[in-house]
Amino acid sequence: MPIDAFTGDEPLGREERIELVGTHLRLTGLMYLGRFGRLTDLINAQSGYIRVHDANLLRRNGDPTTLVLPELMIDKDEISFIAQEDPEAPAEASGLAGAGGMGDFGEVTLTRKPRQFVLFTPGHTVTGSAHVYGETDLAGFVDTNDPRFIALTEVTTRSLADRRIISHYKFVLINRTQMIAASETGRQGDIAPEDVPDL
Repeated sequence: MPIDAFTGDEPLGREERIELVGTHLRLTGLMYLGRFGRLTDLINAQSGYIRVHDANLLRRNGDPTTLVLPELMIDKDEISFIAQEDPEAPAEASGLAGAGGMGDFGEVTLTRKPRQFVLFTPGHTVTGSAHVYGETDLAGFVDTNDPRFIALTEVTTRSLADRRIISHYKFVLINRTQMIAASETGRQGDIAPEDVPDL
């Protein structure tokens, strides 16, 4: 059931420094995990708006502005991706933090393996590794609705508005509702991530 992690007497929990990017918004700030152990779990459990503390608005190229807001509520529908500055390894980057679903079904354990994808949002190309089940094809990867935010590791993003703006992140949660196209890379016959054109 969707929750708001900060209602009533809910503790703030551990803080995580994040960078949040939308088509027309880019900022850094702090998110408090409350009762959750991972940013992935918090983001996918919340509905509506998410809360960011000490939000420093950034210019399109990532340079900070002088505008810092003590608290900012952001509509999840407008978020393209959230990067975690210091993800805990291996918890956040493990297969269980990947493309969603259960990892264990009784006696049968399903494992996920990292696979390379290039994803397109309205404002960015995003290349990185997603941990998906071995038999998942591209259509199955993009058609799945749950979880809403997919974990990617070793990510490179490029702005579609200005191809010179390139960013690198260890760990990113990308919003499925912002994905407008996707392709798998890195398999034999696929394009390599470095060959993705500067659109």
